Amino acid sequence: MAVKGKEKKAGSALLFGESISDKIRKRAQELFEKRGSAPGDALSDWLTAEKQIKAELRK
Repeated sequence: MAVKGKEKKAGSALLFGESISDKIRKRAQELFEKRGSAPGDALSDWLTAEKQIKAELRK
């Protein structure tokens, strides 16, 4: 059962219709673009994005 404004789905935490992994992916893409779209730091971008999103969710 979905609560207005929030959804839950087994195995994929959804927050306002968007999974946490989707939020991390979008943030990692932003970081990639911010540093000039230079290849080679995908893991670093992902880990930084993951850290930022998780910190935001804890607030």
